[in-house]
Amino acid sequence: MPATVIKHIWAKAGTIAMPGAGGPVSIPVWGYAMDSCPSMIPGPTLDVTAGDTLQVVLHNTLAEPVSMIFPGQPLVPRSEEDAGDRWVSFTAHAEPQDSVAYAFQAARPGTYRYESGTHPERQVQMGLAGVLIVRPAGLDPVDPATWTAYGTGTGSEYDVERVLVLGEVDSRLHHAVASGLPHDPLDYAPDGWMINGRAFPDTLAPDNDSSQPLGARVTATTGQRVLLRCVNTAFYPHALHFGGLSVRVVAEDGYPLRTPALDATYEKHTLTLAPGQTCDVILTARAPGEYYIFDRDLYHATNEGEFPGGMMTRLEVVPRGDLLGSRHA
Repeated sequence: MPATVIKHIWAKAGTIAMPGAGGPVSIPVWGYAMDSCPSMIPGPTLDVTAGDTLQVVLHNTLAEPVSMIFPGQPLVPRSEEDAGDRWVSFTAHAEPQDSVAYAFQAARPGTYRYESGTHPERQVQMGLAGVLIVRPAGLDPVDPATWTAYGTGTGSEYDVERVLVLGEVDSRLHHAVASGLPHDPLDYAPDGWMINGRAFPDTLAPDNDSSQPLGARVTATTGQRVLLRCVNTAFYPHALHFGGLSVRVVAEDGYPLRTPALDATYEKHTLTLAPGQTCDVILTARAPGEYYIFDRDLYHATNEGEFPGGMMTRLEVVPRGDLLGSRHA
């Protein structure tokens, strides 16, 4: 039965650690968080079932207005201006130390993003973005036979699932915004590249409770179908290469490519995601081994110009029987 899912999200200031030649470099960020948790990069994944009504209450602890928009959802934004009739937000925002609520019915299964709709040229870059997953009705978390991203007949059945959020950091912009200094959004020059808020080799570390809680290492057994929910929250397009493996693209921006009337799914070895785009891909590894997933622009797979690093992670495939399948790799 459809339910009402209530999530309380806080907009908070924090820091992340990026690899540097002399050790980790601390960079100020703004991120969404759950309750007493630190700000998260990316924000907490919102996970609901199609037909549910999602109510998000945003609490703002920052020193400027903040909001949330949900592209692809039936929530009509309402732009807001300040007392001088200057544009502030694409939608209703929360003033500092205040809150605002959003509600909509998540009608269609899919992978979507959410992000700040207030001064996104700096707030999204600062880290105010995350992922919304809408699962098809009838999916049972303990019954692998029901696991599908878009429902029966969409070719999106899977055994292992992982969300891969692509992101960038312009450290100069981050320090300027955090210090209240002027910055030119047209002078955007990212110098850090991430998957799930981490740069390689940190992408391989397990999940934790820091501001960068999500690992990006994927594990599977031979023959398992791996669903990768790829989300580009960056301002640049990025081309993910899958270590020589072929992936089948089964959905784009929350729309399945296979229907009863047409199968428009397609295979790729490298998948280019535009800024803000989401793509769902299925891959099946036939042979054991380690396969590296990385941005084909090798500069984006470096840390301070040193390869390997940046936007890179690893798919580890072991012989069947060595690893139990799971919903999340």
